[in-house]
Amino acid sequence: MIRKAKLSDIAQILEIENQSFGADRFNRRQFIYLITKAKGLFLVIENADKILAYISLTDNYRYSFTRLYSIAVHPEARGQKLSEILMERTIEYAEKKHFNYIRLEVRKNNSPAVNLYQKFDFKPVGVKKNYYHDGSDAIVMIKRLREA
Repeated sequence: MIRKAKLSDIAQILEIENQSFGADRFNRRQFIYLITKAKGLFLVIENADKILAYISLTDNYRYSFTRLYSIAVHPEARGQKLSEILMERTIEYAEKKHFNYIRLEVRKNNSPAVNLYQKFDFKPVGVKKNYYHDGSDAIVMIKRLREA
């Protein structure tokens, strides 16, 4: 089942976050903000009361885009195409909102994530040097939905 995240999901979301990301992981306060106050969308995939994956989007109406802020899949649920399902929902959401594009940053050496984004027609448009805690660079990617 795919649904909007609730505050009661935070413990399970944090579990996935901690298993997926190192020093760059988000904390409880950041997730509370993303779920309750941020303009955008925060979805989870749940099965039998267990959160398997999540995606967080933040909207920028001024520049007509949504930013894929975070996506992660529980290690035990990887390989089930859950990230692809969440990406499809992201594109549907952005089109429904009439955004011009979807934007994201991804660790340069995260091949599985880069390949996922390329599969959905995201294109690299730049690099952010020393973006991550360990000094790794991020590739900035966008998926254009319509011309501005």
